[in-house]
Amino acid sequence: MTAAALGILSPEEEARVQAALEADPALRARLRADQEALTALVEALPPAEPPAGAEDRLMARLAAEREREASPLPTAAPRRWTFWLPLAGLGLAAVLALTFVLRPPADPLRHYARVPGATTQAVTSKGSVVGQLVRLPDGRVYLHLNQPAAAGRAYQMWRIQGSQPISLGMFEGQGFLLSGLPAGATIAVSVEPPGGSPQPTTTPILVQQL
Repeated sequence: MTAAALGILSPEEEARVQAALEADPALRARLRADQEALTALVEALPPAEPPAGAEDRLMARLAAEREREASPLPTAAPRRWTFWLPLAGLGLAAVLALTFVLRPPADPLRHYARVPGATTQAVTSKGSVVGQLVRLPDGRVYLHLNQPAAAGRAYQMWRIQGSQPISLGMFEGQGFLLSGLPAGATIAVSVEPPGGSPQPTTTPILVQQL
């Protein structure tokens, strides 16, 4: 689940993981726990805008490391080097992922809107614009609400399956990054106590189809 939490699965792997997630609520909870654990590792880091192209370079590095691991090892290479170099590369990639991918950017809406290939649309509710939805080329979606939740309250994200709301977690401030949801999935946002609720306790302020 760590690779899924980092968002570094291939399209084929992501499809298999998505099918498993839709069939197994416990697996969805495990993925969410992994995402929260990885995020917790960098909560103490100060906010900073990643260098331009850092995420693309990181993804290319991870892909290269995975290809290298799948390739036959040269027979003449010393065994201790062929064993440790891939691990060192993956360790460096993991550190970069925690630093540049998981750390919340200083201005997340601007950050995601500037990703090459991203598209942004206004989100409305009851005739008023309440936020912005940024669709990223890798399938992720970032939702940013115009106003923070009232004091002592928090936004909670839900996926609506049939008539059943399934919690996707709490907002970080005014934004929520969605991953692993198929096109056409319906999401909703409700206002809840800071710790969240197992089911919505208020009428959703927003219902949106992805």
